[in-house]
Amino acid sequence: MSFDEICSICSLPKDICRCQELAKSEQRIKVHTERRKWGREVTLVSGIDSREISLSELVTKLKNKLACGGSAKDGVILLMGDHRHRLREVLAELGFPSDNIDIS
Repeated sequence: MSFDEICSICSLPKDICRCQELAKSEQRIKVHTERRKWGREVTLVSGIDSREISLSELVTKLKNKLACGGSAKDGVILLMGDHRHRLREVLAELGFPSDNIDIS
């Protein structure tokens, strides 16, 4: 077994490691929209700990599911457009508890 196949957090093999699932259940996610330059709406997702969950992988999955552009900066995920109506359902599909998602 190589070093790449061992989780650096719990020291278990990656195929039985549950660190990501545990980290997802502890997150308190806040979702809201802002108007940016020229009246464009942006959906902001905050409250996800970037040390426990890879924001770049999460933003890629969200962009694919919601068919929009976006990025992750300073621990906040920016998605182009207003996606508040679908975001709770998509995040729940990705393993985040829907009770911990606040949408305003």
